[in-house]
Amino acid sequence: MRLGRSEHLDALCGEYLLGTLRGAARRRFERALRQEPFVASRLASWQNLMIPNPAETQRMQPDRKVWQRISQDLSLHKYKTPWYARIGLWRGWALVTTAALAVWVGSSLMVVQPQLVAVSTLSSGEGASGVKVSMSPDHQWMEMTPSRPVQASPGQSYEVWLVRKDGSAPLSMAVLAALDGRVEVPEPLRALITRGDTLAVSVEPAGGSPTGAPTGPIILSGRIDPQV
Repeated sequence: MRLGRSEHLDALCGEYLLGTLRGAARRRFERALRQEPFVASRLASWQNLMIPNPAETQRMQPDRKVWQRISQDLSLHKYKTPWYARIGLWRGWALVTTAALAVWVGSSLMVVQPQLVAVSTLSSGEGASGVKVSMSPDHQWMEMTPSRPVQASPGQSYEVWLVRKDGSAPLSMAVLAALDGRVEVPEPLRALITRGDTLAVSVEPAGGSPTGAPTGPIILSGRIDPQV
């Protein structure tokens, strides 16, 4: 049974974040994070609720006397930088080396990040705001950008389908808790995506359709751009 369909998924997410999920249960949960996009999406939602980013105003600067006492207790004066390490030549060399490393790392990251191209806009056909869909040229990555937040209700999930123009059965591309973010398209589907096909989103039970086909209402759809 897929963990994403479990009625205890939210409780498992909470235990995982609190560190109380251990042993075989924790290993199974981490395996589901890698294999089930819905589980990873649900955990991310709970992380945003339970672990908010601290504001800058919450950061405190220790008192100067505290640092002085630490310095005395640890005898930090013994480790002052010698004169030859304070020469501007070495400092300049370090800056140049750091800058070169930053450029190299930045260029490496740029190579790794896939280029995404807008391929469709999903809408309900009732004039409501839609969801922009982008893909990498090799169809390995799909990114969804909603014009407003689209979050599944508890006990439900959204499933994205590829509906081919040849009339064959819809193929599941992703199971999501929210129509937002980037997901990896299953490898067998990448070569099947062609211009004129349709992307559709249905409402399904948590973890996705139990039958392998849409069982709930189709809430959004859009034709893939002819330039794909």
